[in-house]
Amino acid sequence: MIRALNPPIVLLTLPGLALTLLLSMPALGLAQPAEALKAANLPPELSLASPELERRVWNKVPIRIALPVNRERLVTFNVPVRVELPADLDAGTLRTQIVADTGSGTIYWTALKAFASHRIQVQDIGSGNIYLVDLEASANTRDSTRIEVTVPDAKGQSVADTVPAASDTPEPATSDPDPVSLTRMAAQHLYAPERLLRVPDGVYRTPVRQASTKALFHGGKIEATPLIAWRAGELYITAVKLRNLTSSELILDPRTLRGHWQTATFQHNLLKPQGSVRDTTAAYLISSRPFEERIDGY
Repeated sequence: MIRALNPPIVLLTLPGLALTLLLSMPALGLAQPAEALKAANLPPELSLASPELERRVWNKVPIRIALPVNRERLVTFNVPVRVELPADLDAGTLRTQIVADTGSGTIYWTALKAFASHRIQVQDIGSGNIYLVDLEASANTRDSTRIEVTVPDAKGQSVADTVPAASDTPEPATSDPDPVSLTRMAAQHLYAPERLLRVPDGVYRTPVRQASTKALFHGGKIEATPLIAWRAGELYITAVKLRNLTSSELILDPRTLRGHWQTATFQHNLLKPQGSVRDTTAAYLISSRPFEERIDGY
């Protein structure tokens, strides 16, 4: 089924996968693909070589955190905290250290081996409030970005103190960015002038390993290089450079993708033969896990 969204995006829905073709984006003042993606040379400000800070907000939904194995990950709360661990997360499985500063607490977690998701209770030392974390560790996880958790109105009140009375006027609900807006944002960061670059509220850059792979498509005819990644709530979007490795034209078909993707978006669906000006384009992949995990876990 093909249905038009706001031009110029057309969304093609296949069983289990949504494919978006960015047919044209004149309003963004786009550069040519070969110029924007040539040799994957990103401007210095888009380099993801160094870890960044990933921000989360406690909204009564358990915070999911994935740990790499044998690599430390820091989780900082804006309140001093203590942690209650289940018995099976012993010292041979998970190393936990906590440093409490004035008004904040940092948990240093190192998974010594992989383990399935566990519900962890993190307690505010001052108020006694409980915050829930779903913690897991996997050999496929590589992201060790520091996480900063903000507890709204963290001033020592109890939960009851912060719940509005029934007669209070409810605040308008906010919605997370949808796949179409995330895809537009990613396309802008590759093709649009800097003056047009915008990042929606609740969307944060997350590190991605810029290593080329032939594993994204069946057949090994296309080289894929992750360029930039963002996280919005439980969604990850990764901008990926695609390059034709053959001497023939290739039509990009989402059914040949490997991995687990919620949506796949191609800037162009035709790749010219290797060596030509149009042998390169971009894909925008949305998933529930980082890019490396969606490829490695296929």
